[in-house]
Amino acid sequence: MTDGWLWRQPRCCTVIGAAHRRRGQPCQDASRAADLTTPDGRALQLLAVADGHGNQRHWLSGTGSDLACRAAERAVRQALATTPLTAIERWRQLLRHELPAAIVQDWLAATAADWASRPEGGEQPFSPLPYGSTLGLLLLTPRWWGCTGLGDWDLVRIGADGAGQLVSEESTDGAGEATASLCLPGAAALFAERAQLQALPAANGPAGGQALVLSSDGMRKSCLTDADFLQLCSQLSAVEDPAELEAGLAQITAEGSGDDVSVAMASWAPGSLERASAPSGRLKHWALALLALLGGGLAAAWWWWPRQPAAADPAALAVAREVARQCAAPERIRANLNQRRTQFAQLLQAAAAPGRPAGPGAPAPIDAQRDPLGALIAASRQGPLTGCAQLEQELRLQWQRAAGRPPKAVPPGRMPAEMRRPAATPPTPTPTTTPSRQP
Repeated sequence: MTDGWLWRQPRCCTVIGAAHRRRGQPCQDASRAADLTTPDGRALQLLAVADGHGNQRHWLSGTGSDLACRAAERAVRQALATTPLTAIERWRQLLRHELPAAIVQDWLAATAADWASRPEGGEQPFSPLPYGSTLGLLLLTPRWWGCTGLGDWDLVRIGADGAGQLVSEESTDGAGEATASLCLPGAAALFAERAQLQALPAANGPAGGQALVLSSDGMRKSCLTDADFLQLCSQLSAVEDPAELEAGLAQITAEGSGDDVSVAMASWAPGSLERASAPSGRLKHWALALLALLGGGLAAAWWWWPRQPAAADPAALAVAREVARQCAAPERIRANLNQRRTQFAQLLQAAAAPGRPAGPGAPAPIDAQRDPLGALIAASRQGPLTGCAQLEQELRLQWQRAAGRPPKAVPPGRMPAEMRRPAATPPTPTPTTTPSRQP
């Protein structure tokens, strides 16, 4: 048995975008993971993601993306039948030329057959335009990995230290939202720019493993910065439970871009060529950088999704989302809080006399789900909420104004000490106001 790099169980998942769900539109993404073998029994792992363009011109792109992943698998299976995995330079050329040509030819045939099966097929000539889709393809072997494709997909390598590195992305060249597509004339020639093959380090080299995370553009669009995106990929690479992965991607699109999201990933560790079993003693919790969309800007918010059945506190998550939303537009924080001056004053009055029965003008309990800003303000009585300096400063000033004294040095996020409500009796969440939340 030859030493090499073994891989753990591959994962792929596609979820419909939150915006598409709200509008009643179908999912335009697709993903695929497959274990393939050569005639001599060697293993190759295939991962693919595809993103249909999803507009009026490309109204069948959800079908197009699925057919793209299937065409990629068929083309790779055919190449495996005649090309040993040890022929690295040959595979390098396959990724640049022959595989793209075979994939595009197969995809065109599959979309033409689909069109012929539709009522429109008898009335209008076939065009691949309605099926337009991107495609990202990743091949993994014990000795090397390689990728090819076209369009706005991303590939991230996770090192043994958990740090992510973007190893393949589309070159936009100032094209904005435009992207390469399988439906374009000469699509096969567009794969070469994204094609690469990288040898894996010696299995007896530095300790630790690594992972590759292939994703459609919906995930990166949900991130404020590339650093957030790389951190998100790092955290995702540790998730092995399919239900947890699906829930995580659903949360990403809900709190981020609203676009469909697809991911396909696998991790390696040095060892024999046998398939590794799932490692024991995995972390019980994993962190995802989820992003809230506000007024065209994205703000990072951190949640923790337990790997055990116990769920995170929904009120705390609502407050965390609101913190991210406010910090996404720091120039608007003061105006937003100024609209809540009455609430600041009411909360101070209630804190000054915690035993007094509630009467007219007393603040109602706050439902964090319906009024996250109100819950944020109430929570800020007990201390700082976040490292967002602008939000902490404005909260401090509002508490000082509500106390009837000019601004002075007070620990950020706290109301004046003599007016602070004892921490032992936190408020019960129910609504005061129901401000609309931007998607």
